[in-house]
This record gives sequence, structure tokens and C-alpha cells, in this order.
Amino acid sequence: MRLIGSFNTEKHALRFWSYIKKQGIESSLEKADSPKEVNWEVWIAEEDQVDSAFSFLSEFQADPEDQKYEVSSQIEKDAKTKNPSRNRGFREFNLRDKWQRTERSAGTMTLSLIITCVAVFLLSGMGKNTELVGGFFISEKVDGQLSEFLNGEIWRVFTPIFLHFNFLHILFNMFWLHDLGGQIEKRKGPKFFISFILLIALVSNLTQFTLTGPAFGGMSGVVYGLFGYVWVKTRLDPADGFRLDPMVAMIMFGFFLICFTGVFGGIANWAHAGGLAVGLAWGYGSAYRWNQGRK
Repeated sequence: MRLIGSFNTEKHALRFWSYIKKQGIESSLEKADSPKEVNWEVWIAEEDQVDSAFSFLSEFQADPEDQKYEVSSQIEKDAKTKNPSRNRGFREFNLRDKWQRTERSAGTMTLSLIITCVAVFLLSGMGKNTELVGGFFISEKVDGQLSEFLNGEIWRVFTPIFLHFNFLHILFNMFWLHDLGGQIEKRKGPKFFISFILLIALVSNLTQFTLTGPAFGGMSGVVYGLFGYVWVKTRLDPADGFRLDPMVAMIMFGFFLICFTGVFGGIANWAHAGGLAVGLAWGYGSAYRWNQGRK
């Protein structure tokens, strides 16, 4: 869901919103109060309709009084009272509120990853079953060569993300996978989400493997990649609707740095670094392309 424009008059907001609804664009008109003024914001539900909505917005801004933007007095009355029952085309008036409620639930791919991690955690006896755990390592050889991968076991560069070795380890990772991963899957779709997860897993796992060897596991490299992406998007592309409390961001960055001191013991710090680098870079690239396209 993306904010595409705001209006300082209710009349123009309603005219534009009603027009794009007639064009088949699923959208929401929201009243946004601020200390200085009241604005009406138009939010688009589907990412693939955003470009069309911007095109209609440009036309509207050129001549907002055009007759084609007229709305009936009954529609205006129903919209102002947030009572869309008289008109089926306006049932998504509170779409953003609905979106904010539903986004707290995990998407299908996010939930599948969480279930897989928990299942592996339990079946491996919290990471103590060395035979099972070894099958998830990039390599079962101490010298840290990619012999298994080169022999066709390509999944090994991804599977370390499913390993966890204590309750706090999996609790931390699953919480943030649910929160951050859920946001990305809901806004960008499952195809983007799973592709992004695989890319982060590949880079973070190979970074850790190259620098420390094969004996590691955990979703935290992926979590830091998701965190980096969401953090950049909230700062440089806020209209995309991602949310991240600034205090949480400080804690995540602080934890990232503290882990390198060794105070928490054996942590896959380079997986964190590799994942974070991918997330920051992808988030910046996405925000940059979007902002350039809107100029």
C-alpha cells in the first residue's frame, strides 16, 4: 500500500479519489490531522496500480475542476460520514486501517519459514543432534571447502538459516522474521519476498562461511537484511508504508556492533554483516529508483 498524494481541501480529495475508483484502482481516502493543518491522503492498495494512479493524479492536478471529476451529492455525503453502504464502489474507505490490522499477521511465506525453523529446531534437539545439524551446514568438512556444493548439493548455501541452537536464539529471530518479513511480504508480494530471502541467505551464509568456516547457523543474517531494507525504506521512501520505531533501529544497530566484541559468545557476526549490507543496498536502490521516477 502506497501513499500517492495529499490534498488540503476535502473537495479535491474526494473528486480525485472517486475518479480513480471508477477507473478500477483500489484505493483509500484518509483524513490526516497534523498540528498545523488537515490533509486528505489517497493510498493505493496494489503496487502494480501505483503508476496508473500517478498518471491520473498528474491529469487531475492540471485541471481539478474538469467535469469528469464531478461526484454525486449522495456519494459525497456517504464518504464524509464514512458510510459507504449506499454505494458498493466505496467500501474500501477505511482501507488503510484495515491494512494496518491485517499486516500484523504473517504472510504465507513468512509463516512457512517460521514453521520450518521451529520444526528443525525441535527435530534437532535444539541443535544438539549433530548428524541432523551437519546436513544443514554449508559443508560438513572442517577445512571449509565447498565440496558438497560443487558436487550438486546446492541447497547447502541456504539451509544454515534454518538452524538454531537455543531458545533465545530462535525466539529473537522468529519475532523479527514475523514482524519485518511480514511487512515486506504483504507490501511487495510473496515472489519478491522469497527471492529477497534467498539472496540475503546466500550472501550472508557465504560471507560467514568464507571468514569463519562452516560451523554456524541461524536466521539472524536474513533478519538483519530485512531490517536494513525496512530501515532505509522508512527513511528514504516513507510513502511505501513500512514502519520501524527509531528506538528499535538503534537497538538493532547497537546489538550488531556489540556482538563483534564477543560478549555474547559464538555469534555469526559476518552473516549479520553480509545480510545487513544486502538489505541496506537493496533498500537504497529501491528508494532511489522510486524517488527519481517521481521527479
